Amino acid sequence: MKKITSLILTAILLISLFPSSSSAHNGARDELGGHFRNADCMYLLHNPTDLAKTAKTKADLVTLITKNNTNKKCLATLTVDKIDLESYTLPTGKVKVNPPSTKATSVPTLTLNKKYTATFEKCTDGDTANFKINGKIYKTRFLFIDTPESTTQVEPFGKEASNYTCAALKKAKKIVLETDGKDVYDKYNRLLAWVWLDGQLHQENITKAGLVEGYYDYGTYKYEQKIRNAMSFAQKNKKGIYKK
Repeated sequence: MKKITSLILTAILLISLFPSSSSAHNGARDELGGHFRNADCMYLLHNPTDLAKTAKTKADLVTLITKNNTNKKCLATLTVDKIDLESYTLPTGKVKVNPPSTKATSVPTLTLNKKYTATFEKCTDGDTANFKINGKIYKTRFLFIDTPESTTQVEPFGKEASNYTCAALKKAKKIVLETDGKDVYDKYNRLLAWVWLDGQLHQENITKAGLVEGYYDYGTYKYEQKIRNAMSFAQKNKKGIYKK
């Protein structure tokens, strides 16, 4: 009897130490192309699928999310105000399943697994900025990191993340963008790149500063482990977002 009781207590202890990964933000998306950010239960519609595009209003999205997402904790508090469409715009007329086509000449050709010397043009927020390469301006989404919002809405540490990135870009003497993963551009024609500033990986530095809340993880990337290690450093040393 004592042996059985001991085994039960051990099992309970293991469960408490290794909770289900479904409650953590690991980049997994539901059938709509989005996921809940567990820190505040905000639903982020990263990459709308055909199913998500059938919704004409945020209220329609609430219904779809309720049916297709398994995060019971966040579903309990889901409202239209808890949905972040990011760059997606809900259709106002006839629903279009496919995004509008763009001319082949609208985005200059860059290729995967290449490094490009760039010049800084404009800062948007902690993980997005405009750069010029060979005379063409590219709006660029920084690979693998997800910083708090500071544009369409202001989240805690959103301004700090934006200020950190803008200051780093403005003072950098040499900027190199490195393409990686399976896509050169996202669906909004934003260049996807690692950002090197005077030889240092910006994504690693801003993560170490505690200004990255999660991973923009939709593939396998060259410097993933550097960013994960930087996140562990920020959490262990209570940097930025992780001070508490």
